[in-house]
Amino acid sequence: MEDVVRFRAGELFSALSNPVRLHIVELLCAGELSVGEVAVKAGIGQSGASQHLSILARAGVLVASAHGTSRRYKVRGPRIPAILNLIEEFCHAHYLYGIPPGDQEEPA
Repeated sequence: MEDVVRFRAGELFSALSNPVRLHIVELLCAGELSVGEVAVKAGIGQSGASQHLSILARAGVLVASAHGTSRRYKVRGPRIPAILNLIEEFCHAHYLYGIPPGDQEEPA
């Protein structure tokens, strides 16, 4: 892997490492939303939603477009949902659901 790709991948995984941001990306996989709509659907404040959306956009996960005085966000292409599906498959394959932190041994 090239250094620049490794750097961008680090930014991508850093942005996706927050459970709230993962939830926001899941919401946006269903269609584009405004900051206010994300805030309501994610159950967070509008300021927090704006900050999370900014982090995700800077990492390249989301794209924003202006619609009058507001901005609408959507995932950047079909690979983002595919990445989320791979993460879910990984968790299923390695029994990573409901395991307390620090107690993550592989099953025998």
